[in-house]
Amino acid sequence: MPSKLSFYAQMADHTAKQVTGSFGEWTAFLETMGRLYKYPFHEQLMIFAQKPNATACADYDLWNKQMGRYVRRGTKGIALIDTSGDNPRLKYVFDVSDTGGRENSRRLNLWEYKDEHQDAVTAALENRYGVSGGKGLADQLEQVASKLVTEYWNDNSRDILGILADSFLEEYDDYNVEVAFRNAATVSTTYALMSRCGLNPSDYFEHEDFLSVFDFNTRDTIAVLGSAVSNSSEQILRQIAVTVKNYEREASLQNQAERTQNYGEHIELHEERGLLHPESDSIRHRDEAPGQVRQDEEEVSAGAQTSAVEPDDSVGDPVPASEGNRRDGEPQNGTDDARIDEAERRD
Repeated sequence: MPSKLSFYAQMADHTAKQVTGSFGEWTAFLETMGRLYKYPFHEQLMIFAQKPNATACADYDLWNKQMGRYVRRGTKGIALIDTSGDNPRLKYVFDVSDTGGRENSRRLNLWEYKDEHQDAVTAALENRYGVSGGKGLADQLEQVASKLVTEYWNDNSRDILGILADSFLEEYDDYNVEVAFRNAATVSTTYALMSRCGLNPSDYFEHEDFLSVFDFNTRDTIAVLGSAVSNSSEQILRQIAVTVKNYEREASLQNQAERTQNYGEHIELHEERGLLHPESDSIRHRDEAPGQVRQDEEEVSAGAQTSAVEPDDSVGDPVPASEGNRRDGEPQNGTDDARIDEAERRD
């Protein structure tokens, strides 16, 4: 009986050959790669094999200690092969959908590209990679992807040409191997980028655009293609993520400053019109007779009933809170009682 480590190693090999042998499987994998761009290719492949719809993965300690979330009981972790040490071993991660929130949980903020970010993102990519965005973000992403893939080929071409045995690329000359690699890696990287930015890449690409991907049909050639796509998309998406987050932070600060300014103008306008300052109420009450104050207090007490209000569970973490944090009863509403008291006073 094979060990768990060998079982998952075989799973990785099988998944690699499966995704590069089908247009639908490869593009589905590229969507997972776009969401999990911070993981290396071999771990993205393992996550796709076990939980293809994963959106944000982390180990148990990060969810529990840093994020303040709990992993749901009975959840099966996503096995990854850790090769960082002397001997390969298994480690496990969990998707956010497998966790639940507590009262002190940190909110998980996943960046989302929106139309309002286009100018900032386009400028950032142009500044970083020297590629104009005059024809739109989709065209700019493709050009940046092509540039990074070319750099990857120039740095690793000798190694790539030495691992072509038993692949469909074996009979190609060096020039056609380069053409096939650059085409496959560029279209795949662009697809992953568009998918993560919500641009619907199926509107831009067809099955024929990915024909060169199918030439990478051995373990070594698949690994080098996948690594090129993963490394290039990670670099670009990290730049986009920083730009989007900075934009949102600056917009939030600007809105806060505008609210503060509007509040100050509102107070100043009231003072110019000669309206009473809040302190005037306290002066007026001191001048009134004690009996009149008590009478006013009695009317307020009779006319309104305070009650606790349950917080809205729909705002906050995308995962529902545990059952232990929910209240059994519904909060009371004092509106009906206040209306009844008011009717009795009129009678």
